[in-house]
Amino acid sequence: MISLGVDIGGTGAKCVAFRDDGAQLALRYCEYPNPPGKVNLDAGVLADSVLRVIRECVAELPDVGEVAAVTVSSFGESFVPVDEGGRPLTDIIMYFADSSSKEFDALVERVGAERFMEIARIKPDASYSLAKMLYTRSLPGAKVWKFLLIAGFICYRLSGVPATDVSLACRTLLYDVERRCWSQELLEAAGLDEGMMPEVYETGSVIGNLLPDVASALGLSPNVKVVIGAHDQVVNALACGIREPGDCMDGTGTSECIEPLFADIPRNMEFISENYACVPYVDGRGYVTYAYNLSGGAVVRWYRDQLAFYLKDRARAEGVSVYDILNRECPKRPGELMVLPYLQGLGGTPDIRVNARGALWGVSMDTGLPDIYRAILEALSFEMAYNLEKLETYGIAPRRLYACGGGARSKVWLQIKADVWNREILPVETEETGALGSAILGFAAVTGEKDRCALARKYLRIGAPVRPNPANVEIYEKKFREFKRLRSFLLDSYENKE
Repeated sequence: MISLGVDIGGTGAKCVAFRDDGAQLALRYCEYPNPPGKVNLDAGVLADSVLRVIRECVAELPDVGEVAAVTVSSFGESFVPVDEGGRPLTDIIMYFADSSSKEFDALVERVGAERFMEIARIKPDASYSLAKMLYTRSLPGAKVWKFLLIAGFICYRLSGVPATDVSLACRTLLYDVERRCWSQELLEAAGLDEGMMPEVYETGSVIGNLLPDVASALGLSPNVKVVIGAHDQVVNALACGIREPGDCMDGTGTSECIEPLFADIPRNMEFISENYACVPYVDGRGYVTYAYNLSGGAVVRWYRDQLAFYLKDRARAEGVSVYDILNRECPKRPGELMVLPYLQGLGGTPDIRVNARGALWGVSMDTGLPDIYRAILEALSFEMAYNLEKLETYGIAPRRLYACGGGARSKVWLQIKADVWNREILPVETEETGALGSAILGFAAVTGEKDRCALARKYLRIGAPVRPNPANVEIYEKKFREFKRLRSFLLDSYENKE
């Protein structure tokens, strides 16, 4: 049996075919033809890109008759408003777009920020779907039939069924997390009708079969099941084997997200007010939150492109990546240089300062470029250490930490994280965790397997554990205290400017 996992990201879409023994059979990726930073994406371009990667992935398979399911997961917050014929009414407003408005601010003031947090279990912010829906609704001639969240929009194109899953519904600011339904109170306050929202399914549910014409275009049987996946962070965690409170995923790509699993919703509203969400996890095993830093790997890439560009020819001659050379030449010991890594603002948890900027502290005549590289990796690790420290105040203290994403390929960075966090880190060897997590949901949906977390463990491949170096732990404890003082000074200075 083959399951297709579709992972829709902010810059491109991916489809990976997995056999039920865990073998990866085919992978196709397509980047959207969008300029970097553009906040709108044509819904037709998205749909065409996803259907293309599915079709090309299927074409590589030796026996397409073995394909049993296609499961779609995606980034959150964004959606496609469609009319009764299923035609998109506007472009997709991407999750990183500034959707603030006087109408949204007035709505939050009228309902009350704390009431939003009690129901939706997220801090009311213009980054979530609701603010974008208010804007879309006000456009001339826009008569919305359904607001389809991104994975649901593609599932609708595949099956004709308007659907979403619990984890993506949680990113709208309209979902009642504890009652597990759309909030009538919040919908009415926003002037929206529940009929405009897709039906909410449990993560990994079969919502239908492929439409005959779609199946034919993809080269698949119309008997293939269409499965609604989840928010991309949830399927990443599933593929990393997250299954018990105390388990935690650290996913590092363009951004970095630490995702711990915990048993119950913290009743302290300060938890929500510091931007930590509460999202139901698969199999009713508890809740996850997203402690994240939007800068993450983007700052490392900035260093590569702006300061280490001179290594490109050398890397090409050696047949390695620039990152390989940077890691090889990185100083072995912690240095005195400090970086505040907010090159694109401070966005994430527990603080947001969009106008914040980065800084270098402690530069001397002895400072070299490799020192700056290590200081950046340390700074990004300190930022997530700050989140781990915050989470512990709410009783959420990860014990087992699984690393995935591009950052998990760097042994240097993993060792720095282990030393800064004073925790053992387990690197997940599977590179396509988002697609694998989706495919696992597809296998379970077809076979009727109820324990998806146990099933995921069958596919989990862990590398050698990375353990803290006691000598470095002691150095980093002191350096982290200094980082927090500089961080606080920076935040205060920008707050005073506002």
